[in-house]
Amino acid sequence: MKLTDNYFEARKEAIKWLNVDPPKRNYSQGVIILQKSGFKPQVAALLTRQGEKTWTREKLMYCMREMLQVYYSPDDPRFNDEDVDVLNEQAGESNIQEHQVNVEEVEQEGPAYKKWPAPIQRLMRAYAMAFRQREKANRERAALPDTNDEKVIAMRKVYSDIMEEATERLEKFWALRKRYDEQHIDPTEEEVRAIMNGSAPKDEVKEEEDPEENLSAVDTETLRIRRKSLVTGRTRKENLLKYQTSNKQKKENPMPDCPKRVKLERQIEKLTERISKYDYELAKRE
Repeated sequence: MKLTDNYFEARKEAIKWLNVDPPKRNYSQGVIILQKSGFKPQVAALLTRQGEKTWTREKLMYCMREMLQVYYSPDDPRFNDEDVDVLNEQAGESNIQEHQVNVEEVEQEGPAYKKWPAPIQRLMRAYAMAFRQREKANRERAALPDTNDEKVIAMRKVYSDIMEEATERLEKFWALRKRYDEQHIDPTEEEVRAIMNGSAPKDEVKEEEDPEENLSAVDTETLRIRRKSLVTGRTRKENLLKYQTSNKQKKENPMPDCPKRVKLERQIEKLTERISKYDYELAKRE
């Protein structure tokens, strides 16, 4: 994305918008600022269509922070220090903290966990996995250097996208938990699985091989990053075949023979072939 004058104007407006108390933030104004920045135009269009809701407010806030952080560089005079507090804030105002979930209790299957019915145990295990994924991505993003070169920008965006996806899952899991608490409706296995597999992983390299992709022209570090993303994508698909979910489970639950299984097997074959090309290119450089 090219950093235009509109981007920097929108950046200043976004900082002011984020510094307003969350309940007083104007949703429509925030969407206009995001559109003006040129950052994630498809998301901005989605937020316009959907209108103001709990999840759209959360997504808008997250996109505003990401828009400020992805291209930030303390060495670039176009970025000033007045936004440091905003950049250093975590998504503390996120509804995630209001969920009051003891993730350690879930992971260790403690006394409270054992009192829950099986559907809630399954739901909260999925919640805990998404929480840890979000936590890990946040930690790895924070460890990146404060530079603005292409590699760092790319990795910053990868981790931000992983966090955004995990946050959306957490909100959806919590909505099922809230429904159970208020209406005594058990979350079904299909509902939980749909949330876990509902969106394409954003940290994957595009699975379809680009015919113009020239690996010899790609630097070694980027090759390693892309290869890791491809391996992650293949592992998720392999897990879908073994467990019918993208995350490894304690007990296998193989996907039955069906068109979806055939499609996944072909995708895994193509990913394996592509990974081999990356391995060959990396081996030549050692």
